[in-house]
Amino acid sequence: MEIKNFTLSIIVTNKAGVLSRVIGLFSKRGYNIDTLYVGPKVEDSRHSRIIMTSSGDDATREQIIKQLRKIFDVQEVKLI
Repeated sequence: MEIKNFTLSIIVTNKAGVLSRVIGLFSKRGYNIDTLYVGPKVEDSRHSRIIMTSSGDDATREQIIKQLRKIFDVQEVKLI
């Protein structure tokens, strides 16, 4: 089980409480967020882009991605 850093790009609907739900997913499961950047998506102001880095093994990373995709206002999750 090798622990690696990874970066996620997450597109979310630009509504109140969405960032809180994304961050809550990490805190509930005991995952650490190393860095977090949030800003409006230039092409479409209805959405925001969250760039975050975390660390974990492959199973942890895949679990995080699956759980993020279940959040209603999450439009897209990419591993970058």
